[in-house]
Amino acid sequence: MKFKKKFLVILMAITLLSAMTVYAADPYLSYGLKSGKTTVKSYSNSYNDVWVKILDDSRSAWNNASSHTNISTSSSSKNSIQAARFSDSWYGLCSQTYNRITRYTSKFVIKVNARTIGEDAKNIPNFAQSVTVHEFGHTFWLCDNPKTSSSSIVKYSRDRNKMTKPQRFDITNVNNKYK
Repeated sequence: MKFKKKFLVILMAITLLSAMTVYAADPYLSYGLKSGKTTVKSYSNSYNDVWVKILDDSRSAWNNASSHTNISTSSSSKNSIQAARFSDSWYGLCSQTYNRITRYTSKFVIKVNARTIGEDAKNIPNFAQSVTVHEFGHTFWLCDNPKTSSSSIVKYSRDRNKMTKPQRFDITNVNNKYK
């Protein structure tokens, strides 16, 4: 009888493991939002019209990308976007708080560095949008600099002055996560 119970437990474990979707490390992070639908704290009263347009266009880039994503604003959202002149050398940063068991993000903060963007951009609005869209990609599980010959918003080598929207590679990978 003990053998039969052990066999059934092992069989159930194998069945459960084989039913799980496993993603390779590239192009995915090991954490992200459970759903492609998310909110960010309302920012229209925090920034000038230029920055509000950049942030709105960044959300729209994902919302209109044929991806299973929707980013809206809400005054009660725990997620936020901060555009400021940070002393750090990065263009953008996405900090995510996630459950170590489920791997789902429960809160994120996207920071956009106006100082470094202003120093390096030829087209500041496009560059800032490219950075913001890139950082949103991290909330949708996309990792930095995937090993692909395809165009990607999360590639370091992209032209931030021109590429302002998720590319087919990004959309396909996000859609694979949110089937």
